Amino acid sequence: MTASKHRILPVIYALTAAFVLCCAVVGCQSYQLGHAAELPFETIYIEPVRNESFAPQAQALLSSEVREAVIRDGRVRLVADREEADALLLMTLTDYNRRASARRQDDTRRAQSFDLSMQVQLDLYDQINGDYLFRGRRVEARTQGYVDNPYAADGAPATQGLIQSEFNAMPRLARDLGRRAADEVLGAW
Repeated sequence: MTASKHRILPVIYALTAAFVLCCAVVGCQSYQLGHAAELPFETIYIEPVRNESFAPQAQALLSSEVREAVIRDGRVRLVADREEADALLLMTLTDYNRRASARRQDDTRRAQSFDLSMQVQLDLYDQINGDYLFRGRRVEARTQGYVDNPYAADGAPATQGLIQSEFNAMPRLARDLGRRAADEVLGAW
């Protein structure tokens, strides 16, 4: 290597490092940690979910999942007394549906898996202004429940029945619905 190449390499490295640093600064200058949207309320009270569907005891799971999602978001404070809240969230489970999605090859009357869906109606009431921020918004979530183990060898007995399958899928369905409901409340602004 000649002496001129030894002098050029550090300059190339320095220019490359400067270019990378400049790109990082320009790319990160508009980044904002958290949500940019300002909410019209600082505290929220979440009413226990009313169940008008055929989903057995799903209201407790859904209430818990919505509360968890609001706490995780961190922009509003969840309060335990409705009188202290700036906003009230009212939720009603309106629909629960179970439909066979796959049937067994040896017995077409028996389902092997089910499509499960649950729908909730949301009303967000602003206690400060005495008016609804929104009313009658519907949010839906879907999942699947498997009766048989799809990985079991042919002829193996079923690992769980329909009721057990539905019981196992309900927390997953409630979690997805709770997160979507919280996103609807906190992401609408």
